[in-house]
Amino acid sequence: MSFAQFRADLKRSVDRRRLYARINALPDSTVRDELLAIALRHEDDHR
Repeated sequence: MSFAQFRADLKRSVDRRRLYARINALPDSTVRDELLAIALRHEDDHR
């Protein structure tokens, strides 16, 4: 694995954690649940 690929993977994982942290910071609601479902579905599609 090249350094550039390692760095891209690291940035992607940091961005993913930041996204989930922002979603989890929202108050409990159906919107939050739907955002979480969309994020998980998108993540599963790109694996």
